[in-house]
Amino acid sequence: MPSPLRVAGAVTAAMLCLPCTAASAVGWETAVAVPMTVEHDTNPQLDSQNKRAVTRTIVAPDYNLVGVSDSDQWQFGFGLHLERSSDQSVSLDREDPKFRLGWQRETETGGFGLLAKYDESSSLTTGLEETGTQTLKDGTRTTHALAGNWSTAVTERNTLAADTEYRTVSFDDDTQTDFDDLSAGVTWRHALSERLEPFARLAVTRYEPKGGGVGQELAESSNSYSPAVGVKFEMSEQLQGSLRAGGNKVSNGGGGLNWQGGMDVRYVGERFEVSVDAGRSTVVSSEGGFTEVKQLRTSFSYAVDELTRAGFDASWQDNKSEQPNTMQQYSVWASRELSPFWTTRFSFIYKQRQEENLANASANIIGLSLIYSHPDF
Repeated sequence: MPSPLRVAGAVTAAMLCLPCTAASAVGWETAVAVPMTVEHDTNPQLDSQNKRAVTRTIVAPDYNLVGVSDSDQWQFGFGLHLERSSDQSVSLDREDPKFRLGWQRETETGGFGLLAKYDESSSLTTGLEETGTQTLKDGTRTTHALAGNWSTAVTERNTLAADTEYRTVSFDDDTQTDFDDLSAGVTWRHALSERLEPFARLAVTRYEPKGGGVGQELAESSNSYSPAVGVKFEMSEQLQGSLRAGGNKVSNGGGGLNWQGGMDVRYVGERFEVSVDAGRSTVVSSEGGFTEVKQLRTSFSYAVDELTRAGFDASWQDNKSEQPNTMQQYSVWASRELSPFWTTRFSFIYKQRQEENLANASANIIGLSLIYSHPDF
């Protein structure tokens, strides 16, 4: 069987040939972004006993190609995360690729589409970000995913939509559990007015552990069922958001239906933007099976002048995993536009992880970035 990189390369070549064969029928847009960053992290493993600092140099080019014809849209994306670390025993050098290939067709009553993705990332970083899972050995997480969507207008005000995604996730070490998951959801939306849209949704996820992982003997196949109702609202052109409430039941989790839900609100003004996202959900964990996550995220940014912007971000996350923990993160940043294509950004981040019976672990990250971006490359 050909490797994912070879398959992605063949797909890339095919996509790049499309503009040549269908230039007269398809309008193509391209965009390129190349962030270049130097950062110093005082404790990347968030270890409370043995803090070891690293300095990283990161270059992460990203290329996007979008083609649009009458009722079809094609998208292709390629990115590469190149990273060099001052201490390989703490944080590995990385050369992580990512690919996106999608197609979407609009119909008179709705639409349907497919999206394929492949990416590699640091298992240390993704574990901490998603569920607070602490691993004292850096490695690589590889994800293959194929997703589909479909929607149709049942009546003038009512829309029925369905979506599904299959993922296979693997790790190159034995500290986390490889798994497959298949999720599917059905959503009914009713346009009560131009600014108010109630909805009802039912989502089901199937989790299948695979070989590898120190917790493999504890991991079992299981299903997650999540019914929910909510409403999307648009109070004005500047203020939008949604509210949702429902439950979750895991097939081998015992007990009844557990409450979950949340809210998200965003305000965009002339000079500042504010967003708040809070919720309680059930997600797949690399430790094996499903885990409950409660989180609160908020972001604020302000345009000091036409070229300078500053902001503050904060997040809090309570993870009910095999290692129950609480994660907090606070950051301040400022960016300055040097030219139409060049921007510089300075950031300071504070992280803290709390786990029962362990001392709190914290880290400070100072970063300086130079970013090249071209919206019509």
